[in-house]
Amino acid sequence: MPGTGAASASLARVTIRSSGLGVGVGFGQTRTRFAGPQGNASAESVDTGMLGTLSKAPVACGVAPGTLFPEGSMPEGVAVSSGGGPAELRTASVGAGTPIELGSQYGAAKPNARADATVEGTRIDLTGILSAAGGISTATSELRPNVQRAATASSGMSRLSLADGAVVLQGLEWTASHLTGAKNDNSAAFRVGSIRVAGQYYPTEGANELKTALDAANQVLQPLGLSLNAPAVSKTDTLVSVSPLRLTISTTPEMRAVLGPALEAVQPLRTQLLDLVKPLQASPDCGFAKAIGFGYLVADLALIAMGDNGGIDIDLGGARAGTDATVYDNPFGTGDGLGGLLDPTGVAPGVVPPDLGAAPGTGPLAPGAVPTVAGGANLVPTVGEASPLSIACRSTHADGGSCVSERGGLAAGLILALVVLLAAADRLRARLS
Repeated sequence: MPGTGAASASLARVTIRSSGLGVGVGFGQTRTRFAGPQGNASAESVDTGMLGTLSKAPVACGVAPGTLFPEGSMPEGVAVSSGGGPAELRTASVGAGTPIELGSQYGAAKPNARADATVEGTRIDLTGILSAAGGISTATSELRPNVQRAATASSGMSRLSLADGAVVLQGLEWTASHLTGAKNDNSAAFRVGSIRVAGQYYPTEGANELKTALDAANQVLQPLGLSLNAPAVSKTDTLVSVSPLRLTISTTPEMRAVLGPALEAVQPLRTQLLDLVKPLQASPDCGFAKAIGFGYLVADLALIAMGDNGGIDIDLGGARAGTDATVYDNPFGTGDGLGGLLDPTGVAPGVVPPDLGAAPGTGPLAPGAVPTVAGGANLVPTVGEASPLSIACRSTHADGGSCVSERGGLAAGLILALVVLLAAADRLRARLS
């Protein structure tokens, strides 16, 4: 059954943004996909994204920020593929007893074709702001040959507490499912078991009830610079998704009134401190000024994000799933490359083939014998160049089709471009490592 299927889910993502630009870290990221008979799955308890790349670049004395963390404190995700047969990987959770516990990771893939990914047991505790327990995200993509394409994803948490318990949500769940084939169906939803605001419970069964409960929660959270935005469902023919529940952290007017003058007043002191420690260096790239300057950069980014045009977004949950029956042709051999220039006989349209007379008798000629035509006359070979009477082209590709000379040049160009791209990427990796 041709086509593809993909599913993904997320437990949380923390993004620092300023003026529309942001950089973030994800937690509990699961992704699965199948294409034809092959399945692929990945699970990451933490996804540092661009921050992971930046942490490998040396900033002072040849030391990269990423090297300051103990080895194994930031676990690598698992990724498996069934291209070489069934595959399965699992890792244990880490960080127990710390503010952020990273859940266990699991990925499995089977030919013909299924892929599963799970991150389970994630816990996040940001004192005074957010506490999330019982986090889990799963994604599954499956092909039942000649029957069904299926992709499902879900994420959830047992309890979410905001502002030291001022708002408590329990039994949160995001789900997405997409089916094509023998059965065509899609669905996506966000559900929450209960919401308690300032000690009062609110109903959450329907969309209107959920909106009322979140409005009441935002009235309590607003003075603290916090706000909740409800998830939304979107659907297309090939994809269905439910967005995260977003908690936005922004500065209050009172905090901005204090923050602005304080930042202006501290600038001369920062400049004097950098000038004072500038002579204390072992080399132009290794000294106190470099280290302190990098520390200031990190602090500036955080303060700018908390300014008028910035903030911190914590996206909780979210799921998406999709299947597609589209088949992508092989560009190097399938299809009618000559565009109908030849008919099935291999003769150009409109050209009448010459009459070659009766077919010769069967059986090979004796060595040295001269072939004859009707009436007994000998055939005399002609002298000169032979002109083609017809043109035919046949592809040797296993899928059949016809052939075009330009495709060899196209393939060579694509391969050359790929080699150049890989070389540039390797050079960049070497410089960053």
